[in-house]
Amino acid sequence: MLALLLLPACGASSPADTYREAISAIDGVERVSVEWARIGAGDSTSIEIDTATRDTAELHRILDDTVRAFVESADRHEETTLNYMVYSQDRSTYLTPSDLGSVMRSLSDIREHYGID
Repeated sequence: MLALLLLPACGASSPADTYREAISAIDGVERVSVEWARIGAGDSTSIEIDTATRDTAELHRILDDTVRAFVESADRHEETTLNYMVYSQDRSTYLTPSDLGSVMRSLSDIREHYGID
């Protein structure tokens, strides 16, 4: 009986693991750092993505693809305060979700941008 109770807990992944896995699958992503914390009534998520490019158009594509992967991997009822950055190869340039054309600081903002309810 004890083994049955422990198995689900061992296999459970945190939101940070889920986000990291989804974002890592995007072409052009070299490294992903995800920090997730439950703070009071809400959550806080910090994501940093390193790429192997300095090309601005490629950075925008990686940003768009990773933000979409992030929001699609999140629980639809989850809400989080978001700090999200995609860095160029030499870290001289970075983009945030707001570089996609609208202010996106939360999952609600991102869902609205992509038309995901």
